[in-house]
Amino acid sequence: MRLDLAPEDSDGLPVFLRWTDYLTRRSVVVRVEPGDVGAPVERLVWEYLAVSDVEALVARRRLLGESAGEFRAFQDVALTLSDSGAVGGLPPGSALRHGARELSPESAAPVTMALLGEMPVRLMEVSIDRSDADYARNWKGFNRRRWEANEGAFRDFVREATGGMDAEEDGVEFLRRLAKAVWDSPFENYSRFSGAGLAYKTADETLLNIIEGGGAICSEKVQALKLAADFHGFESGYALAGPDTPGRLPEDRLRYILDTFDFRGGRQAMRYWQHIALEFAVDGTRALVDATNGNIPFVFAVGRERDALLDDDAPMPLRVRMGAYPEDFYYHRAPDGLALDLCYAMENFIPEIDLTQVFDNELGLTITPDFLVMPVPFRTDEEFAELRGLYAGLAEPLQLDFSVSEEWELDGRLGAAFRAAEPRAAECIMESRDRLLERYEFFEGAGYEMGLAIVGLRERE
Repeated sequence: MRLDLAPEDSDGLPVFLRWTDYLTRRSVVVRVEPGDVGAPVERLVWEYLAVSDVEALVARRRLLGESAGEFRAFQDVALTLSDSGAVGGLPPGSALRHGARELSPESAAPVTMALLGEMPVRLMEVSIDRSDADYARNWKGFNRRRWEANEGAFRDFVREATGGMDAEEDGVEFLRRLAKAVWDSPFENYSRFSGAGLAYKTADETLLNIIEGGGAICSEKVQALKLAADFHGFESGYALAGPDTPGRLPEDRLRYILDTFDFRGGRQAMRYWQHIALEFAVDGTRALVDATNGNIPFVFAVGRERDALLDDDAPMPLRVRMGAYPEDFYYHRAPDGLALDLCYAMENFIPEIDLTQVFDNELGLTITPDFLVMPVPFRTDEEFAELRGLYAGLAEPLQLDFSVSEEWELDGRLGAAFRAAEPRAAECIMESRDRLLERYEFFEGAGYEMGLAIVGLRERE
């Protein structure tokens, strides 16, 4: 909220600086010295963002102690990192902005009067735009910082998942148990619109969400599993997969799409990266591990089964049923850079990634062995009737029960069954409506209602 104050009334107000990451819209606020008003914005970066001793900012009352973790997480996204996790400056190609205006390093950030909570302040706002910084992340340093920030909680999760096993005693069984614990977590998108409402979760954010009882989709889960496995000494590489993709991975075409975001004619190629898994090397054994859930069976394939699933020339398909229809998924080994850049692009370069996963990728809010729950956006009765007809056309030929409601509710026989089977998911879905509708209308325009569709994935008896 802006304030209309005369200059002589504002000079004594405290001064704050809000950093915003343009791509993810995450922000942090620090209090600055009054003398920093008018300072070159490049100096502000080094004094109030690219600082190695965050606790010093807290001690100097520049940053609230409870915000220190959020501040470090912002640094991870906005700054360069060394292999050890030490922060550096802005990634090459980054731009500093105030609104639409680009700020040169020597420019001063404009000051406005605002309310911070209920306190009138002078506020400088600077946005860090990494759009032209390409895939500028040191994953080794990034994951090190994220693991160390929550190491206690992560090690507790691993200990519980593995029954307290030592990774060196039986690495294969240790890894299998760890992967199964990740697989056991829900396959869901509702956490994008409830709780912290993160549009796309990083590995650590996914692991924390799993610890709290939530879950994620395949690309998030695979990064969470890799984060935990990396810090227990396991070597791994990525496998990309998709439905009806028996041919070789079109690596050059996928690399072109990531580099240019030119999707024209790329539909078939992009089928190859609809899904992500991992291949591990442990104790002389190689294992293909798929910890996705969401009706994809738990895959921990070794020996001949792994060889067949990852055959470079003629991979054996895995039969899965993410939604109503079964599909043949084919796995293909992929370069780390390709898979990591795909995850980075989803986190940073696709503003509507939360909606993409729900609607475009048809993953809904959650998929369980028994239920698919989808939001139903509509403006008119005719639109709602058309959408209901689509679900009828999907479910009825397969003898599946379904319900489509104009209201955001989990009532009726199917809704009650879902609530009974998935009480936490039902609660989170109920909480997600307002955020989901806000996001949908931001991209699609105002005037929408949001209903819910439930498809029972077991055939009628």
